[in-house]
Amino acid sequence: MESVVLLLGSNDERAAEIVDHAVAIIGHSVGSIVKCSEEYRSRAYGFTSEREFVNRAVEIETDYNAYEVLRRINLIEALLGRDRSIEQHTKELTGEEYASRPIDIDIIFYGDETFSDSRLTIPYHFLDEREYALRPVAEIAGERRHRVLEFTPREMLERLTNK
Repeated sequence: MESVVLLLGSNDERAAEIVDHAVAIIGHSVGSIVKCSEEYRSRAYGFTSEREFVNRAVEIETDYNAYEVLRRINLIEALLGRDRSIEQHTKELTGEEYASRPIDIDIIFYGDETFSDSRLTIPYHFLDEREYALRPVAEIAGERRHRVLEFTPREMLERLTNK
């Protein structure tokens, strides 16, 4: 069994409901839920949006390898309405780096392993720059060491908020 930390976010009109639904599906189809953070709200990052994001982090235990976890969370995103081709089209029209989406699920940690290829970067590479990600992750996995950056989420959050 591997311990995996996932970050979920949505800025849909029903964001809290969608994130809660995603957590439930993850518990049934990816791994057993060990911890779940509180709900955090944040402004959109990297693009303009009228709606806030709802973010939560979950820790699961799974028998699946990292690529199978990725495949399953991508299926959950699609099931809950994420359409990457619409996002791409929106980004092209607006010139912004990101676009609104009903659900986004990222793998933050997969055990103590590191991955870096065209499909998967673990641990999550922008964690130290993104308060919206650090807050929920620090809540449930605050002492887990990022194997590339060599800081814990709690340390990264402290450094980011003290800038």
